[in-house]
Formats: sequence, C-alpha cells, structure tokens
Amino acid sequence: MPDRNWSAERVRANFRIDAFSGVCAGIYLGVVVAFLPVVVRRMGGSTEDVALVVAGPFIGHLFSPVFGYLLAKVPPVRVTAITATVSRLVFLSGVLLAATPFALALVSVTTWVIAIANMASYATLMQGIYPDSERASAMGKVRVGVSIASIASATLAGIFIDLFPATLVFAVAAAISLPGGLAFSRIRHERPALPPIRRRPTQIARDVWRDVRYRRLLISFTIFGFGNLMNYALYPILLVDHFNAPNSFVGFMTALQSGTAVAAYFVWGRFIDRGSSLRISVIATALGLLMPLGYLFAPTFWFLLPVAIVAGITNAAGDITFFTNIVQIAPRDRVGDYAVAQSSLMGLRGTIAPFAASTLLTLFAPQSVMVFAMGLMLIGVFVMDRAVRIALAPPKPVLEVAPA
Repeated sequence: MPDRNWSAERVRANFRIDAFSGVCAGIYLGVVVAFLPVVVRRMGGSTEDVALVVAGPFIGHLFSPVFGYLLAKVPPVRVTAITATVSRLVFLSGVLLAATPFALALVSVTTWVIAIANMASYATLMQGIYPDSERASAMGKVRVGVSIASIASATLAGIFIDLFPATLVFAVAAAISLPGGLAFSRIRHERPALPPIRRRPTQIARDVWRDVRYRRLLISFTIFGFGNLMNYALYPILLVDHFNAPNSFVGFMTALQSGTAVAAYFVWGRFIDRGSSLRISVIATALGLLMPLGYLFAPTFWFLLPVAIVAGITNAAGDITFFTNIVQIAPRDRVGDYAVAQSSLMGLRGTIAPFAASTLLTLFAPQSVMVFAMGLMLIGVFVMDRAVRIALAPPKPVLEVAPA
C-alpha cells in the first residue's frame, strides 16, 4: 500500500527510527569491523582465523536465501528488528566467553549469520517505506548517522583497547547498540493486500538467472568482489605484520574512513536519485582499485590515510547501491528475490575469497597475492562497465514489414 506507506508523516516518522537504529548500529560496527580482525591477529590468530573473521559477513549472505524462504511470510519489520537484536545479544555474550582467536572468529561468524538473515526483508522494507524519488537520499542520510557514530566509537575503541581487554570493549559496544535493534520494531509499514509469494531458493536462482541484464551484473560483481575480498583478508595482516600499526592508528584510520563516508553518502545519494544507480556502481568500483595500490606503495602506516579516504568514498557508494541497483533493475514485486540472489552470490565469493588469499599466502608474499587480486578487480570493472551499458541501453526499435 504505497499511498499510506509513503505519506509525509509516516515517512518522516520511519526515517527518524531508521536513523536512530543506524546510529546504534554505527557504534557497534565501528568497533567490531575495524578491530576484530586486528585483535584476532594480535592474539596470535593464524591467517585462517583472520580469513574466517573477514568471511563472517559473507557466510551470513550465503545463508540468506534459506532465511529469505523461511521468513517470507513474517512481516519484514519484525524480521529486521529481531535479527538485529538477537545477533548483538549473541555477540555480547560470545565475546565474553571466547578464550581463543578461533573461538572469537566463530562468534563473529554466528553473529553475522543471524544479522544478515533479514536481507530480503530489509530490501523489501526499504522499497516500502521510502518513495522512489527520495529512497537513496534517505538511506544516505541514515548512513551518515552510521558513519558519525562509527567515527566516535572507532576513535574511542582505539584508545580503550590499549587499556582494557579487547573483548570487554567489544561487549560494551554491542550493549550500547541493542536499543537500535529494538527500536526498529516501531517502523510503520503496511504490507500489500496480497500475501507475498513464498519461493524456494532454487526457484529464485533460476528466475533471476534468466534475467540476462541482471545476470551480467552479477557476474561482474562476482569477479571484482572476489579480488576485492581477497585483499580485505590481507589488509589486517599487513597492518599488524608489515606496518606494525598501533591500535590507536587503526581507530583513527577507521574514523577518517567513516568521516569521508559522511560526505560521500550525501553526494552519492543525490547522484543516484537524479541519475542511475548502476552508473554510480561502475564509478565507485573503479575507484576501489586505489585501495590495494595504497597498501602496495605506502612506505609507512601513515601513508595509508589516503586509502581510508578512498575506502570511505567507495564503501558509501557500495552500501547504497547494493539496494538501489536492485530497485532500479528488478521487477517491482521481485525486489526481495533479487536481493536474496545478490546476497547469496556475495556470500559465496566472500566465503571463498579470504581463504583463497590465506592459501596463497603459504606460497607467495602478501604483496604478490595483492597484485593477483588486483588483476581480478580490474577485469571485474571492465565486465561491469560493459554490463551496465547493455542494461541501460534503450530497446532496439522493432521494424515492421510494410504491406505489399
């Protein structure tokens, strides 16, 4: 019922709740995403342990089709609120009990599987609570709040982790974020009169794969993403082993990245609402090649600060376009299915890529593995550019045969 869901009063109220939840999530993610791989490595964790931490969100994406099917009949507001709250409670209790790097990595994986179980519901909800002309801008503004909260939490965590046990700092961040998950249950959203169709993951895969335009995009995302995620498994290892970067610097680097994302969310949101989400994806993806170049040529860890700026710009674009690409290209009643399909492929590459990097590290230096991964990223950019051009090309006119 778009008319009622998109009334001015309801959109404003939902936006306020979404923004508050985003700030709470930013406090949590600013600490966990930035420091968990580094802390696992400093605890003596192996490259496989680090790879498991990096792969955690993507293992969650890998299971998203199953949860999308099981939860299809449950109101999306309820699914989103419950998964956000339960995942943070599991993380809060798990980090206090984990005694080894591997145990801490397993806690992280479990948390992400629960958190990302709402992928289809969340995509459907973003389509439902925001009008088409304002969706990207609204989502961008919410993520500005996420970034500002991440700046504060990452900066403080970098100081506190040097003074207190890291697991205690993680637990405090999770506890502070809990009200955000609970608040999401107050989102007002009326589902369509017709109940949603419950499709099996195999059926979703077949249907989405038949969409040639989207299939090309998924292939390009997979090629680029595989190389990009190989590098993400290398970054924390290089920060600890090669650059010997202190925790305070990791916190400052994360804060700079989040600060850059604040401005980037506003810019990307306006560009997407006024233009094409798919074109923005190509531009942001190409910019992502600058990140591994920065790690390859930085003489000291201070020279990684430009990398943080690039990461803020590209991550902001990727965060928004993950959903707006789907809304732009998917049939209106299949947004959740397309989100599940993209999420599962992201999960597949994100689960394999970090361990592929870890395996190659037994044979080659990290810098050599990074160059190989960059090659995959470059190929992915070219394939994506071609796929977007084809997807946005106007249909060819059908020539009618003149009567004899």
